[in-house]
Amino acid sequence: MSDNVVVMPTDGSEHAESAAETGFGIAEKTGAAVHALSVGDKSLTHISSVGGPPPKTTEDVAEIAAEWADELADDAKAYGLEAEAVVRTGTPAREIADYADEVDAEMIVMGTAGRGGFERMVVGSVTDKVVRTAPVPVVTVRPDGTVDAA
Repeated sequence: MSDNVVVMPTDGSEHAESAAETGFGIAEKTGAAVHALSVGDKSLTHISSVGGPPPKTTEDVAEIAAEWADELADDAKAYGLEAEAVVRTGTPAREIADYADEVDAEMIVMGTAGRGGFERMVVGSVTDKVVRTAPVPVVTVRPDGTVDAA
């Protein structure tokens, strides 16, 4: 089992899939294990709209997160890497940073939606929060495949 760990958060999006290729390459070069981390966002358990579906339960968001983590871990294994699927429930940015600290990760590799300017300021993003709070370097991969390290 590898002592080096690259944490790769996933939300099942194409941005996460795009970042996975970069993360797999880094893990391969450094001999690191991939920890495919997905966080069931607890804020989704409180959202409901008139005429819309009822809010999701904690179990619902954890189940969805588990599917995403399993898929990414399977992709990493198919790439020839040691991989583990990890599921947390809570606030995504906080859980990602905390998990990286707990496992003494080498780095976090994650996708970004590529928002800019006003939209980024208003919406904020999980990636931005992780970059600001993570105890380890964060490599972000933009939708066009360009890589930034923070």
